[in-house]
Parts: sequence; C-alpha cells; structure tokens
Amino acid sequence: MNIDTAIRTFADFLNVSYSITLPLLSERSYTSDEDSKSNWIQANWEILVERKVLMLHEYLEVYGSGADYYGGSSRITDINSIPNYAIKVNVKCGIDILNNQEIQNHSYFFEQLVGFKNDFYVDSPPFEFVLVRDENINKERVFSIKEIKFELTEPESRKN
Repeated sequence: MNIDTAIRTFADFLNVSYSITLPLLSERSYTSDEDSKSNWIQANWEILVERKVLMLHEYLEVYGSGADYYGGSSRITDINSIPNYAIKVNVKCGIDILNNQEIQNHSYFFEQLVGFKNDFYVDSPPFEFVLVRDENINKERVFSIKEIKFELTEPESRKN
C-alpha cells in the first residue's frame, strides 16, 4: 500500500473509532485527556500507517505532536528510533481554508489530519482536512484531503 492510500485509510479509521475510543481515554489519574488522545493516535499511526508502508527498522516522523508516554521520545514503539521518512503534502490546485488563499503547485510537510469548525481546525472528526506548516513563512495551512496527495520524502529535505 502506498502512503497516500494508507493515510486516507487512517483518516477513515479515526472518523469511525474516535467517538467510540475517546471515553476510554478520558479522566485518567496519571495523564491529561489530551496526552491520552495523542498517545492513542501516535500508537495507531505507528502500527497502522508506518508498519504498512515501510520496512522494519524504517520510521516515519511522528504524527502531530506525537506521544507523551515516554519522556524522551514522542513515539510509542521503537522509542529510540530516528525517522527515515517525512511525508510531503502536494497541492496541485487547492484552497488553504485557514487563510482563505488559493495555492497552486506547492508542497508542504504533513503535520496531522484535522477537522474544521468555526473557521479554525480542530483535533476531532470528521478528519477531512490536512494541517501543514508553510516553513518558508512559518504559517499553518489547512487543505481538504480531496485536494492533495501524500508522498514519502527524506526528513533531511525539511532543512533545505
């Protein structure tokens, strides 16, 4: 399975399982609800997406802010691993709905899937949008998942 299909399937998984799982993650005595949710999403990202599209001992950058389960790592599995791959979001022609701006032929690094309510992105379903960061101008952008393609790239390309 390619990364584009895997992330779209992951969005479907989150849309179906989010409301069912959230009550199981809330009101824990040892962590915040937000950290529990981030840990759950990161664990599923590693198992469902990373392990589906990459070989063993190959790793993606963390999903969103990652997990907060192990203090020194944002991962749930293979906590000492270094990412071999980042994910690019390619926009041929799309609308950045956060900034109300048309974008053509541009690529950004993937941050996470998001919903969109009241003119801002939210970390809740329906996960039909993609949050990216325009690193050239340090600006967040949000695109419909229907307007983009996901692609694997080297994480070092983030520094260029």
